[in-house]
Amino acid sequence: MHGTSRSAINRTSTWLAASSAALVLGMGLTGCGAVDDWDKATADAWAVTYQVTVSGENADALSDVSYLDSPSRGEDSAEVTEESVVTTSDAGKKNETSWSTESVITAEKDAAIAATPAEGSTATCRILLDGVKEIAAQTGKPGERVECAVTTPAFDEK
Repeated sequence: MHGTSRSAINRTSTWLAASSAALVLGMGLTGCGAVDDWDKATADAWAVTYQVTVSGENADALSDVSYLDSPSRGEDSAEVTEESVVTTSDAGKKNETSWSTESVITAEKDAAIAATPAEGSTATCRILLDGVKEIAAQTGKPGERVECAVTTPAFDEK
């Protein structure tokens, strides 16, 4: 007859208890991270358009451009910088060009754009929600840096 020794049962019981405890602990830690990830993935976020219009004789580029962008939904905004960007002509507008970029900004987080036009040109920045609703605008002096900054609004409760 073959029997199971008491020490083998104790080893098996100890191994099962330790494995169960590790599994429960791992699930608990993963659960907290999963809740945080879920909150970020479902956070309200705006489609933000940053736009800079340049008028003047030297309106073909902007330098020292910086704007805020969320790395992903639910995250705080982080600064993106570009040494220079090329503007494009606006149809029917002589000596006026523009540059724009799209971003996603979590609701109630900062949105900002700044750029410097060429000497003698004037820049106007705008921040738009969903490409339509202007939430910030500023016009700088000729040749000087222009900046727009605002905290995006909360979504309306429905």
